[in-house]
Amino acid sequence: MRTILVRFYSPTEVGCEFEDEKTQKEACFRANQYSSEFAALDAYANTPCTWSVLLDDTSDVQAFINEAWERIKDDDYEWLEKSFT
Repeated sequence: MRTILVRFYSPTEVGCEFEDEKTQKEACFRANQYSSEFAALDAYANTPCTWSVLLDDTSDVQAFINEAWERIKDDDYEWLEKSFT
């Protein structure tokens, strides 16, 4: 079931730029698991952010965030548009 919502907020959306890359990544990503697919989809539809995606509840969320972070730094918009749906 797709019950995990991963959101990415640009540094300007979270209030500032951070010098430390680890701190910046932690500030920009949010992941929440919901009790149902409906609740996750509702949050997905009603949460404005730069990028977001619903993941299966068995997904490796940290691995996805790490991959997304690298793609964001590389301006890989093709991957971002394909992976954040």
